[in-house]
Amino acid sequence: MNAPIVINKLLFVMYDQGDDIVTHIWSRTDDTHEGYGLLICDLVRHVARAFKVEEGAVWEWVDKERYHQTTDLFSPS
Repeated sequence: MNAPIVINKLLFVMYDQGDDIVTHIWSRTDDTHEGYGLLICDLVRHVARAFKVEEGAVWEWVDKERYHQTTDLFSPS
């Protein structure tokens, strides 16, 4: 049996809470918005791979949402 994975330095978590997707971001003192931007790029690549589509197909939807926001931001209290 594999040992459980222990995650002690979370960067961000997104979860479904009813009709809302809640996002929580933990930043450390040496983190920057540029660094998190790179993480988002990695996430887009992982989404493309997970759904077996070209990366550009995911970026297309990211750009659509970016320029015409259809969701609200929800953060945990």
